[in-house]
Amino acid sequence: MRFVPVLVILVAAIAYYGSYWHFWFNPHDEGGTACLIAQRLMHGERPWVDVEPGYNIGWFYPIVGLFHFTGVNFLAVRAWFFLLATITALLGCGIVSRVTGSRWWGMVTGLLLVVFPGSQFKDYIPLAEAANTACLIHLLYIDPKMRRRWLGWFVLGGVVLGLTFLVRVELGYFFTAIWALLLLVSLFDRRASIGGRFAGLILGALAVVFGVVIAQTPAYVPLRAHGLEKEYWAEYLDWLEFLRASLHTRVAQEKPALAAGLGAPQTAASATPTADGSDAASNPTAATVKNAANGERSVLPRKPLSSISNKGWRERILTFLTYAPIVGFGVFFIIGVIGFLMSVFRRDFALTAVPLEWLLLIGGSLTTFPQFFFFRPDRPHLSEFMPGYIIAMMASAWLLWPRGSKHPVVRRLFAGLVSLFLIGQFLIFAVFAMQHPSSGTIAARFGRKARFQGENGVRVHTSKKEAAILQGVYDIVMKSSGPDDYLICYPYMPGYNVMTNRRTYLHNVYVDNATRGSHWSENTIRDLEEKHPAVVIIDDREINGTPASRFTHWGAPVYAFLKKHYKMAGKFETVEVFTLPHPSATPEAPAAPAPAPTPIPPATPAPAASTPTAPAPATPAPVVPPNPPPTESPATTPAPSTPPVPAPTTPSAPPTATPAPSTTPPGLPEAPPAGESPR
Repeated sequence: MRFVPVLVILVAAIAYYGSYWHFWFNPHDEGGTACLIAQRLMHGERPWVDVEPGYNIGWFYPIVGLFHFTGVNFLAVRAWFFLLATITALLGCGIVSRVTGSRWWGMVTGLLLVVFPGSQFKDYIPLAEAANTACLIHLLYIDPKMRRRWLGWFVLGGVVLGLTFLVRVELGYFFTAIWALLLLVSLFDRRASIGGRFAGLILGALAVVFGVVIAQTPAYVPLRAHGLEKEYWAEYLDWLEFLRASLHTRVAQEKPALAAGLGAPQTAASATPTADGSDAASNPTAATVKNAANGERSVLPRKPLSSISNKGWRERILTFLTYAPIVGFGVFFIIGVIGFLMSVFRRDFALTAVPLEWLLLIGGSLTTFPQFFFFRPDRPHLSEFMPGYIIAMMASAWLLWPRGSKHPVVRRLFAGLVSLFLIGQFLIFAVFAMQHPSSGTIAARFGRKARFQGENGVRVHTSKKEAAILQGVYDIVMKSSGPDDYLICYPYMPGYNVMTNRRTYLHNVYVDNATRGSHWSENTIRDLEEKHPAVVIIDDREINGTPASRFTHWGAPVYAFLKKHYKMAGKFETVEVFTLPHPSATPEAPAAPAPAPTPIPPATPAPAASTPTAPAPATPAPVVPPNPPPTESPATTPAPSTPPVPAPTTPSAPPTATPAPSTTPPGLPEAPPAGESPR
């Protein structure tokens, strides 16, 4: 009976994930990032120097090892992350079983985590959260006087903490703070003498550090041998500065909202009036572009609490789910602190006390809350946060519920109200998560019967619309470029590189209006002039949910350069594919130029000559003239007109793909909330 919950969770995970393992492909999600960066590392590029990991290197090197067996394979990476989700479910089962003493309640928790594993390709995060929490909780049940076991679990906790740093640095810092607080709290444990408590604190801290060193050494030694020691340490120091700067920026953005009520303000650029009285949100050549070019760097805005009364059920649900965790955290944090202080004053505190379990469960779950609440309050990041929250609430609610007949009615009523609130929250989240694949659930399977096959193991079932878009982009890229050519995508679409097996020279594949550098446009245009990528793909979606976050706003000078020096080979909803007038791939045999009074657009093939003629001498490939980078101002913004027709060249131009007309964003069966992004 002991292993029945484990067996049930394993069988459920294999059946559930296997049912939609090969469904859905999103060019702008973490799957493309994981595959592309791992492929570049496998081919000898250096982390931080040649390619920016974004997350730490531990996120990608296991995938590099996987690729040595499978080759670069998108579905193999998806299977890897589903394996991580299964381990998280087993850890969640173990945590709840340990705290509650009920294997069946733990099994229910594990099954919930199987069904709602979190955003696909980001399962390292819930896994790190659950693994650290499991070590912290298990340590509470070890008598500090049993010094060998006590220190052994601190070493194991340090190993898990060190691996967490290698995967996601800020999670490592958050859990370091929790470990430090646990060591301080151990000074109040009545089971040991005063001297024993201080000795346990010092030895425990050393044991944690030793465990971190054990975990970090296999990564540090080879990186140092390759001359990357400076970059290795900078990764940890830069994250501290990034967290400080991000907090400062977010607090500055929150101040206007605090005066008006809870919630984040919408970007001012979305309501900037123009000279003609129109709204900048609908005029990409007006003040919105100027704001975006000159420093509009707002992150994805959080829904204000007042949105819960707005029309549109998706917006109302997302608003509720954004603020509901604060209620859960608040309840158990308050009663946990009160209970801890009361037991300390009574001098009967022990690490096994229920209030401390509440505080550790809440603390572990809170480590992933800031990324969702403050920076990316959308469906993928909500789904990424929820596994840890489910573990914490399932265990905490069980501990809160009074047992026996001696407890007052008020406590039972309070526990019942909290339980009803959590049940309602989980049910609402379940409905929300089943509406879109970005939540990582079986929603990826719904309505997807068409097949698409690209390179690098991208063999998936998609909707007819998704397949048409993916196939259109794939055909243009394959016809307009060779295996050694560059494919560059803005603002964030690494999946296109993966499915076409085309290289990129971008140091960081993620860029938007909030993360671009001060000279991003000038540097990007210089790279385009020097490296001549064969294909450039632009997606003009509102990546951060505001008009200022559209590429044609904040990247207007680059867009103008592409319109001038490249040709439009296809447009698919908000996605535009630009190719060089002289594709670097081997062209077909040159055809005799057809007499025509005007140039022939790329979408219209040249008519064949009526009688054979001698072939004309080959025309030299045109060279893109080097122009000085345009300044980031409204004057450089391209007019929203049809792309210019390039001068005809001897090689025949690739056919232009024509997308099916639709009002839905590309690749989605329904319109998701604006700015929904996995980053």
